[in-house]
Amino acid sequence: MKKIILLTAIFSLSFICLAGQSKIQPLHLELFCDFSDISKADDSQKTGGLKISTPLMEIKTANKKDKHNLGLCFSTERFIKQFPVEIKYGNLSGGGSLAKLHSPELSSGTSPFNSGQINTGALSASLPGYSGFSKPESIFAQMKLKQFSDSPFSFCLNTWISPDYSSPVLSAIISDKFFSRQLILNASCTAGKFFYDANSSSSWFLDSPYYHEDSHYCSLYQLSAEYKSKNGKAGFFAGFTTAFYETPFGPYNSVYRADVKLTIKKTELYSSAFINPCEDLLTSSGKKLTPSCQFKAGLLTKKPLITKNTNLIFIKFGLNLYSRINLTDSTHPFRINSGIQLSSDLTSLSLSFSDSFNLHSPSPVLAPDEIKNSSINIQIKNSWYFKLVNPSLLLSAETKFNEENSSGSNANPVKYKIQLSTTNNTKHKIGSTFTIAFSSIENRITDKKFSAALNCKMNFKALSFTGKVSFEADLDKGE
Repeated sequence: MKKIILLTAIFSLSFICLAGQSKIQPLHLELFCDFSDISKADDSQKTGGLKISTPLMEIKTANKKDKHNLGLCFSTERFIKQFPVEIKYGNLSGGGSLAKLHSPELSSGTSPFNSGQINTGALSASLPGYSGFSKPESIFAQMKLKQFSDSPFSFCLNTWISPDYSSPVLSAIISDKFFSRQLILNASCTAGKFFYDANSSSSWFLDSPYYHEDSHYCSLYQLSAEYKSKNGKAGFFAGFTTAFYETPFGPYNSVYRADVKLTIKKTELYSSAFINPCEDLLTSSGKKLTPSCQFKAGLLTKKPLITKNTNLIFIKFGLNLYSRINLTDSTHPFRINSGIQLSSDLTSLSLSFSDSFNLHSPSPVLAPDEIKNSSINIQIKNSWYFKLVNPSLLLSAETKFNEENSSGSNANPVKYKIQLSTTNNTKHKIGSTFTIAFSSIENRITDKKFSAALNCKMNFKALSFTGKVSFEADLDKGE
C-alpha cells in the first residue's frame, strides 16, 4: 500500500510543473473530520480523512476505528482530449448501468417532480466517501475515443474487477449525433459473472427449488434516441432496456423496460413500462424478482406568472401514477403523486401529496374487486434565497393504514417530521440542520427524536477543510 501511495505521489508531482504552466490549479488538499454523534464517547463514531487533487491524480482516504478507506484515481482527461484514460483503485463504489443490472424495475418513489426515467449509460465507479467502509478493494479502468473525425462520434469502454463478482464486469457505450446534432443515438452493453447465495429457505416440498451458491452470467443492453428541435422548444426521447440473467439451472430469464418522454416548451409528458414474466428471477445483486408488469406515467409543467414586479415567478406542477400488477399475487400496489411549486429569485414554496393503495383480487388471474388505502404522505417545503444565507423549512406527515403498532392497537399512527436547514453564500460554507421527528397515535405523542448536524467547509486557494458534527437524541428515554 505504501508503494502505491509513493508511486502516486511521484506521478502527481511530475505533472504539477506541467499544470503550473497553464491555468489549471496544480495541487489542492482537502481535510475532513466527522463526529457522527457527539453524544457517544465511542471513538468508532469519529472519522478523519483527506483528499489530494492534482491535474493527473487524486488520492482520497478516510479512517475510522479499525476501519479505513483508500481511493486512487489517475486521469488524462485534462491533457489528452481525444483519447482520455482513467484508472481507479481502492474501496470503490459501482454505479451507472451496473445499478440498473442489479435492480431493473421501475422507481416507485413518492416525488411528483421526478420522472424516474433512466438514460443509456455505462458502468461507472466512484472513489470511497467518508462514511461507508464496507467496499472491498477493486480496480476500475475507462477508455474513451472521441473527436477523431468531424462526426461527433464517441466510444467508451469500461471494466471493473472486484472480489464481489466472479469475473470482471465489462461495459461499452457508443454515441453519435446526426442532423446538426439534433438527433442523438446511444447504445450500451454491460455484462459480467456474479455470485449468488444458496436458496436455503426452500425445500423439496416448496414451489421454489433448492440450489447451491454459485455464480451466473448477467447482461444489460440499452438503446435510446433523443431528438430536439432547432429552437429547443420541442423534444422527444425513447429508450429501451433489456436484461438477461442466467438461472441456477442453466436457462436464461429476461426482463424488458421502455421509457418515453415528450417535451413541448416547458411541459414534459413521460411514461415507463417494465415487465418480468419469469418466476424467482435472480438479478446480479442476488435480488429475487417476482413476475410483474409495472407502469408509470406523468407530466411536469412550468409556467411563468405575470406580476407587476420585475422578478419572475414560476409555477411548477407535477403529477404521476405508478402501478404494479403482480402476475402470481392477488395484491397490486397503486400510487398517485402530485405536487405544486412556486419559485422566484427570492423564495421557493412546494407542496406535494402522495397516496398509496392496494388493489385486491380473488386470485392472480382475476381482476381486482377491492381497493384499500395503504398510506398517505404530505410534504411542505419552503426555501429562501437571501444575499448571505439560504434557510429552508420542511414539514412532512405520513400515516400507514391497517398496520398494527407496537402496543397492539389497530389505530393508525401518524409520523411527523420538522426540519430546519440553513446554508450561507460566502466563500467559506457553513450549513446546519435541525430535525424533530415524532409519532401521534390516539392523541398520544410517541417516538420523539431530535437530531442536529453542523457542516463547515473552509475554502482557500490550495487547501480546503471540511468538518461535520452531528447529534442524535431519543427524547422518549428521558421520560
